[in-house]
Amino acid sequence: MPGRKTLDDRARVAQDRTMLKRLALLIALVAAPPALAQGMAFPVHGNWCGPNHGAGPVLDLLDAACMRHDMCVVQAGPLDCGCDLAFMGELRAQGWPNLVLAAKARAVYEIIALAPCTDPDGHRLKVNLAASDWARDVALGVEPPWAVLDRLGGLFVEGMARGH
Repeated sequence: MPGRKTLDDRARVAQDRTMLKRLALLIALVAAPPALAQGMAFPVHGNWCGPNHGAGPVLDLLDAACMRHDMCVVQAGPLDCGCDLAFMGELRAQGWPNLVLAAKARAVYEIIALAPCTDPDGHRLKVNLAASDWARDVALGVEPPWAVLDRLGGLFVEGMARGH
């Protein structure tokens, strides 16, 4: 019947909208670094997680890991690959008390993997660790291929909402 949408048509439209949202979030993530370089706080979790954000009491396991990373960076200097790799190792090994915190920690892990650092070999290692974890989870059917974009988009939205 003309003008009448089938379930398949509706599913395609919903899928297209979802993909457009993911694309918009990806573009926004690419546009965010200049604001961060100018010192804009970008809090993504608790009192310590996010660029230019860190002070106050530790609220949970993820916040504690973020604080330790921040303290490492203070000692070693900005863009230190060793601090990032230690942080990623901690996030990867931690048993998270719930799925919400586990997903947030995974997003922080993935964004740290993408963050530049001073040693090209260290940066390659960070990216390879996160990429292999993502590929494993997709291959095992644990998550769809776009799950990483959803996680990073969620961090971006939270950071923008809480940023100053």
